[in-house]
Amino acid sequence: MAHNRKCRITVLKCMCHKDLAEQYEPDACPCKLFQEGQTWILDQNSMSGYWHLMGGTFCSEAWVAVSNYIDTILQGGTFETADGKNYKIASCPNGIHPVIFKIERAE
Repeated sequence: MAHNRKCRITVLKCMCHKDLAEQYEPDACPCKLFQEGQTWILDQNSMSGYWHLMGGTFCSEAWVAVSNYIDTILQGGTFETADGKNYKIASCPNGIHPVIFKIERAE
């Protein structure tokens, strides 16, 4: 039985630790792949919308940070949040230019 679950990923913040960038990766800031406000809707029934997301849309570090939360939502799971809504905030683990994402069920 097919479900019609969808997940929204939103880039909340693109950060840059300039002191670290100057020392280790001068051309790394900010992240060149993401922009604040950027969104994606992933449909569990669409191969192009979910399984192929790594095909240039996300870097591997960011995908690792969000993929478990996406799976939870697309499989019907929920997250407990202090405000009673169903979302998760995740961060790319890149220490020089981390990106903060909001992962939520799309209605």
